[in-house]
Amino acid sequence: MIYTKPTHAIAAVAMGMMSSIAAPAMAESLNFAYGYPENSAIGIGVADYKKAVEERSAGSLSVTGFPMSLLSLSETSPGVRDGLADVGFVLTPYLPAEYSTNLFLHELNLLITLAENPTGKEPLAYTGAMLEYTFNNCPECMTEYKAQNQVYTGGGVTPLYNLLCKDVQITSVADLAGKRLRAGGAGFVRFAEKFGAQGVRLPVNEVYEGLDQGILDCAMNSAPELTNYNLHEVVTDITLAVPGGAFAGVSSANINADRWKSLTNEQREALLWGGAQMTASTTWGFYSDDSVAIQNAKDKGINILQPDAELAAAVKDFAREDLAVVSDLFRDTYGVERANEITAEFQPILEKWYGLVTDIESKEQLTQLYWDEVISKVDPATYAQ
Repeated sequence: MIYTKPTHAIAAVAMGMMSSIAAPAMAESLNFAYGYPENSAIGIGVADYKKAVEERSAGSLSVTGFPMSLLSLSETSPGVRDGLADVGFVLTPYLPAEYSTNLFLHELNLLITLAENPTGKEPLAYTGAMLEYTFNNCPECMTEYKAQNQVYTGGGVTPLYNLLCKDVQITSVADLAGKRLRAGGAGFVRFAEKFGAQGVRLPVNEVYEGLDQGILDCAMNSAPELTNYNLHEVVTDITLAVPGGAFAGVSSANINADRWKSLTNEQREALLWGGAQMTASTTWGFYSDDSVAIQNAKDKGINILQPDAELAAAVKDFAREDLAVVSDLFRDTYGVERANEITAEFQPILEKWYGLVTDIESKEQLTQLYWDEVISKVDPATYAQ
């Protein structure tokens, strides 16, 4: 007697085989933690990153952003280190001991205050110079990331810093004396102390409360933060280009090293492409939002002030003085032994980038520039192994 399976059973097996063949492989899911609002330049950058990575990886990677929820700004670095997030927007000045060399590159940001022929695009150039130097010339930077179980894939720089004040008007050197100024890094603390003010270290997401409750008189921040954190609700006066400089201590798409090593070369290449996108989107977003934020502040009745000639000159003098001492400071305090060498190497790279960004007029052009000049040259098969 010959036994035959029922035809419906055979059909079911066949259908199961066909569905297993037809079903696409499950995408590797990555969560991206960032301590900024979803509608900020950073949030828009993460959305661009998601699209770029998913397209470049042909759908083998998927990215989900977690704004101001999974990890706070101060928690992001240890969170990525420990695998609580696969990707994170890390601010190195929050952890100076862990990222001393990376932080030193940030502290050189006052160079843009001294640009001989400023065009307003200096932050775009500084971002490019930071990328190039970090990837190609700074083994200490890479060692610091490795120690935190992270892989660096992108940066970012804000526009020039201003004084965002509540019920205080500052236009002269004398006006700064005794004021409590929010400082996002050690260089800004030094600026405050130089002029007899107090530098108060606060994360940017605590500035609103600090101003509202009178803990701060002013915040040293870029104008787009007026919108990102609704600071226009409490700020009454803005002094432009004081203290100058920018915030460059940004690792905008750091990846957990264990997760990075688990991926294919093609997927890592997609993440490097995403890093170029995140870097450009963040930097261009801040750059393009800057003038819009100032105009919105005017429209809301906030006073827009210019420093007098003495204060403007004093800001530049401080930049020159601080750049002259910061190398010794970081060598003696944080053990950055190559500080003088790094400064000497970095300045011509920055000057080169001033020229490279001259004709950049869009986020897409900036992405391609960062990719072509720097990130495309990183080998995903060997990088961060």
